Amino acid sequence: MRFKFLYTWLLVLIVLNTNAQLNLPVTMYAQHNQSVFNAGERVYSKIYVRASKGLHMQPLNIYVDWYNPEGSLLTHQIYLTKFGGAETGFEVPVDYPFSFLRMRMYTAGSLKQSSDFQFFDQVVFVNQQQNLRSKQLVDSALINSIPIQSDESIVVKKVVSSFNAKGRNEWVIENKGKDFMNLSISVTEEESFEFPKYTILQHFKSPISANQQLKTDYYDAFVQVKGMLKMPDLNPSNASLVFSLFKRGQMPIIDQVPLGSDGSFSIDRLIFTDSAQLSLQLDYKGKRNQKFELSYQQLGLFKTAPLYAFNFYDSLPAFYSRLKNTNWMNYQKQDDNEVVVYTKTKSALEILEEKYTTGLFKGGDAVDFNMMLPNVRSFPTLFHFLQGKVPGLQIFFQSATSTQAMDSAVTAGRKEEESGIFGTPKFSWRSSQDQIKFFLNQVPVSVDALLQLPMADIAYIKVFRPPFLGAGMGAPNGAIAVYTKQGDEADFVPKKSKLTGFMLYGYTNPISFLSPDYSSEKRRAVIDKRKTLLWLPTIHLNHDKPNQGIVYYNNDRSKKHRIILEGVKQNGELIRKEWIVE
Repeated sequence: MRFKFLYTWLLVLIVLNTNAQLNLPVTMYAQHNQSVFNAGERVYSKIYVRASKGLHMQPLNIYVDWYNPEGSLLTHQIYLTKFGGAETGFEVPVDYPFSFLRMRMYTAGSLKQSSDFQFFDQVVFVNQQQNLRSKQLVDSALINSIPIQSDESIVVKKVVSSFNAKGRNEWVIENKGKDFMNLSISVTEEESFEFPKYTILQHFKSPISANQQLKTDYYDAFVQVKGMLKMPDLNPSNASLVFSLFKRGQMPIIDQVPLGSDGSFSIDRLIFTDSAQLSLQLDYKGKRNQKFELSYQQLGLFKTAPLYAFNFYDSLPAFYSRLKNTNWMNYQKQDDNEVVVYTKTKSALEILEEKYTTGLFKGGDAVDFNMMLPNVRSFPTLFHFLQGKVPGLQIFFQSATSTQAMDSAVTAGRKEEESGIFGTPKFSWRSSQDQIKFFLNQVPVSVDALLQLPMADIAYIKVFRPPFLGAGMGAPNGAIAVYTKQGDEADFVPKKSKLTGFMLYGYTNPISFLSPDYSSEKRRAVIDKRKTLLWLPTIHLNHDKPNQGIVYYNNDRSKKHRIILEGVKQNGELIRKEWIVE
């Protein structure tokens, strides 16, 4: 009994410690793949998050806002951290007229921290040839002023190095210690390298002084929604709330949500990019499904950025290039002539085709339907809607005699009748019965999954005549592809209808760095003028996985490479290694 009591207390202490670390104040720092960018170039970044106990290992929503020098917001981004880091990026507009960007990082919790720790700002320089000589970099990390950490717990070994055009280079990063490390590495050509304004050792603030002024209301991680049903006669014990999350190109997420005694509910731990449609279905015991009114709130700063445009702490920065030959800086191809294309106005079906379909699902021998018209919702299922509308396709309904078929009909909100009109759908092309394949957002599904899909959630349907080659093993007997709404459609909604679905905002889809592979002679014909030869934003090393191999290829003319490795150990220690290979 004594050991059982002690074990219980240890378990409680561990749980309390984990929960206590969730809302600790944090600080942030970003490493970029290079220090100066051209207009039209992509900025690749890795953001690190530290708490007072060390690397912030719990998932956390971080927000990144990009401003121009005039304080105008260019874009608002949201990322989810993993083991204290997140991959981010931004594409500089082709016609960007300014010499720098402002990158602002924060969390929902940091907005309640002391003023010096609410935002973590960095400047990203944009190369402007006409003003190059008039710029001067203040408070910068100049040559030989960077303290290189001699941490013996991490070793980088060269396997092979080549400075031939498109030559292959290989290195191995080895963790000699036992601590977990979250690292990122950039390899750039030395000929165009500019010393960065920020380094992890000099500019990553200590989280010890980042005190919170107010306690945060909740822990901001994943996509979360809270709401309340507006039904005075609601009895939660006799009702169940089911949510469906629809995202194009993904299988829908369907799950049940607990209801509070007052009709309140919460949905958390959702992960998706861009936006998705969240639909709710309320089921009463012994009653048909019905629409209902509700109030809801998506937690976090997913939709808009906070209105802070001009409270940047550092003065307007300036930049001075160390290079005399500025031709090394500008590798962005410029088009001399502007091409104007005239086109006819697209129809509604052409717009839906362009918006929803990709790959082999685009075009093809198919009959398509716009499902966002007022009369669509009068049909009980999409198969009832398709009856008689596709030449050669016969759809009839077999009576639901089995318990499984009856359950499917009830779940879909339909009353089973003796005539069999709401039974299991059967399909045939012309005279013979064939096995048709079904897709929801281009993912294979069963016919039962489409039977349970509310008509209000469908945006577009394509019926492919046989044969259809878009399926994994092919669909010789044709296919039916159904696409759900993304949430931004100008849909017809009757004035008296009650809200049961809404759009949620998700995470920003990070831009992936594409490293060319010149192992084949056929791939070497392209002209390679890259400044960044390799950007690897996420390297996780620990005792069980101590090594990480990296491979990259040279561009067409570089004879020196600069490698910068930065990262954070789980205990909070910072890592930076920098060297030149020639």
